[in-house]
Amino acid sequence: MNIASKKVEWKAIQNLIDRYFGELGYKNDGFHSNIIFEGESYIIENNDETIGFFSLGNSWDGGKMFRTFYIIPEYRNLSKGVFQLLMGEFDVEAVLVSSNDSHLISLSFEKMNELKTSFDMQAFNFVYGEPSRKAEFDRNALSRVTDFTKMNSLTEKQWDGMFDDDNNQFYVLKNGEEILGYGGICSMGYNKKNVDIGNYVLPDHRRKGVGRSLLINLGKIALEQGFVPVAGCWYGNTESISTLTSAGYIPENRIFYVRFK
Repeated sequence: MNIASKKVEWKAIQNLIDRYFGELGYKNDGFHSNIIFEGESYIIENNDETIGFFSLGNSWDGGKMFRTFYIIPEYRNLSKGVFQLLMGEFDVEAVLVSSNDSHLISLSFEKMNELKTSFDMQAFNFVYGEPSRKAEFDRNALSRVTDFTKMNSLTEKQWDGMFDDDNNQFYVLKNGEEILGYGGICSMGYNKKNVDIGNYVLPDHRRKGVGRSLLINLGKIALEQGFVPVAGCWYGNTESISTLTSAGYIPENRIFYVRFK
């Protein structure tokens, strides 16, 4: 084994990214995607042959963190040794890993057990499911956003900085002329198959089915456009979990923050 790592541009490894998300089943939300692609990308080589990649960034505790770590299946016999080698080389103290990433979660929890450290629950990932009830507000109540300044102000800047990306779509839900809430269908960088569904309900209109209606309608729009809609929320956010599940979304997996120190 002659392992080396090399920093590269994300766009240079699209084929590896496709294999990675294909193996995960396209079930990971925008938070997970953003964390990965905001990190620095490295390829992993064995005897000058590319066998995988990883994303490296800051951890929640101020050190370094693997934001993902992927070895192609035919080289998985090397995974444990490569993982530990690169952990030492980059002084990695944590990893962010999703429960549907059996490769990385096995490596992470095995190392955590060896070191007698701990993990925290971070988030839920949801995939679209057919809703069991109708939306309180149908698609006719939706229209594309034209006033992004107003949307940014009313939504506590939830989508701040995302309006200039033409791949992102933003909608307002109204009852007559009254704004009830906003929603987004947002691209996920180098993950080309998924889109991230998000919503924001104005405080005076919560618990009226507005959030559920946004999630149902935006999910269907995404499907019609050929995308796989996903959504997410922080672990323990019971209100968001309830809204998502009531809109038919299925909590497929969780995100863990695993500490090694």
